[in-house]
Amino acid sequence: DSSVGPRYVTLGKDAPDHAQLVQSMRIFTMFPQMPDPMPLPSTPPAELQKEIASRDSRMAESGRDPHKDPHGRKFTHKSTSNVSNTIHGVYFTLDATELPGLDKVPAFDLFGLDEIKREWKSLQDLKVLDSDGKHTSTEDTKPTF
Repeated sequence: DSSVGPRYVTLGKDAPDHAQLVQSMRIFTMFPQMPDPMPLPSTPPAELQKEIASRDSRMAESGRDPHKDPHGRKFTHKSTSNVSNTIHGVYFTLDATELPGLDKVPAFDLFGLDEIKREWKSLQDLKVLDSDGKHTSTEDTKPTF
């Protein structure tokens, strides 16, 4: 069906070096700030809303760090009180910075239907890595809870 966008684009000699891409891979995870103690699944919605609204003050009272857990892992977002809505993402990034031939690889929209303008953002620009490009950034880019 020609109305469906391209799912595979032959790159031929313009394909980036797969070994360089694999060697550049880094793994990052999202780590949510969870309520403590966790509400029961049967907790009514009004109480869940109260928990998230009062979490900051309860954390301050208890001395719990709002930015990292006792093991030093930084929270990337504030989880809702509903455990079923908790997001924990794992991301595998490939650093394609300055690999030859990438400008010839087309970029497509989310559905793979329309070609779009490519935008490159480095892991340093996104504050995932420090400016040296080798160490995980310690800059906290999420909004303050």
